[in-house]
Amino acid sequence: HPALAPTGRIGVAVVTAGPGVTNTVTAVKNAQMAESPLLLIGGAAASLQKGRGALQDIDQLSLFKTLCKTCMSVRAVRDIVPTLRRAIATAQSGTPGPVFVELPIDILYPFHVVQKEIGGTKTSRGLGGKVVQWYLQNYVRNLFAGAWEPRDLSPLPVQVPLPTEDEVRGGDNPHPWVWGGVQGSAEPVWVSTG
Repeated sequence: HPALAPTGRIGVAVVTAGPGVTNTVTAVKNAQMAESPLLLIGGAAASLQKGRGALQDIDQLSLFKTLCKTCMSVRAVRDIVPTLRRAIATAQSGTPGPVFVELPIDILYPFHVVQKEIGGTKTSRGLGGKVVQWYLQNYVRNLFAGAWEPRDLSPLPVQVPLPTEDEVRGGDNPHPWVWGGVQGSAEPVWVSTG
């Protein structure tokens, strides 16, 4: 049916971490039930602070695991574009539906801001301070490694399953039966098409 043909479009929503993400649960469930492709991008606590009591740090991936076709969290700046490309293709492929991509706040800010905030102090004292400083500086470098390399921005192919001719005809049965119902009716209505 032409009305069911994929349009090549996808809904996109971008929300803040914590309550911004949790407030989308009903809309995401509606997209799942309607088989509508939806990309939900949610903010998240900085990667270093995950699971350590950071403001609005909840397990957002588990929250959407049963509602979305896939849930992904980006771990480095270089992975933003490839992750979004995969998410969009997944949302539109097969039975369309919602996908969730989590973007921790430390991959959204410019390098100099993140380096200043979590890159460690320049004057660390003692061996322990030097180890912490080395770890934080290494973390920031790894977070942004490869971020300025060119990325393929073209859309990934979308897999749309089409019914076989046999499925359309109803198989070997020359008189297939159709089950239908009317809203509010308790009993199904069987109708012979032959």
